[in-house]
Amino acid sequence: MTARVGPAATLVGVVGLACLLGGCEDSDEPPRHAAVSAPAPGDNAGAPPRPTPSPVGNSISPADSCDLLSPTRVEEVLAIGPVHTRPADAGRTCEYVDAGGRRVLTVTVGQLPQAMVGGPLDTARSTATGPGPHEVLPGISDAAVVYRDPARGDGIAFARARGDLVTSVDITIPVVDRERLVALARTAAAALDAPG
Repeated sequence: MTARVGPAATLVGVVGLACLLGGCEDSDEPPRHAAVSAPAPGDNAGAPPRPTPSPVGNSISPADSCDLLSPTRVEEVLAIGPVHTRPADAGRTCEYVDAGGRRVLTVTVGQLPQAMVGGPLDTARSTATGPGPHEVLPGISDAAVVYRDPARGDGIAFARARGDLVTSVDITIPVVDRERLVALARTAAAALDAPG
């Protein structure tokens, strides 16, 4: 049986870990950082925890999910008509929709300390959802896992470590062949690793 941890307990754990890693002083001064990103909404019952935006105190912010794949690249790889982006969750999630408003692709980005999520392979495995087979795929970022989720479609989750942080990217498409999915993941991984 798996117990779900609420947002307050997660916040306490993140703050405690930040104090352990970064050092906290006992003083009467107000905290330097008061805001923490709220977890993304949605029903993920039974799903493994997914990395969320980085906790306060990190100087590296996660990439905006709509910046990793241009609509032109999505149109080219999927051989479909015009698509446009619909950002959500303060840049954490980006939906690509066609002219009829149907979702053709979703990109989700998260970032957490390695101490909380393990290395890139652990992060990619925990980001991949669904009961279907999960296959580790070399050559994309630090680690990548291809998977099939009956509710979300075909997906690829990849992760990259930089310093003590792990950034995860999850790309899902309702139905797509593996070659196109991998091509999009390679483009997104290159954009994630690009300087700036």
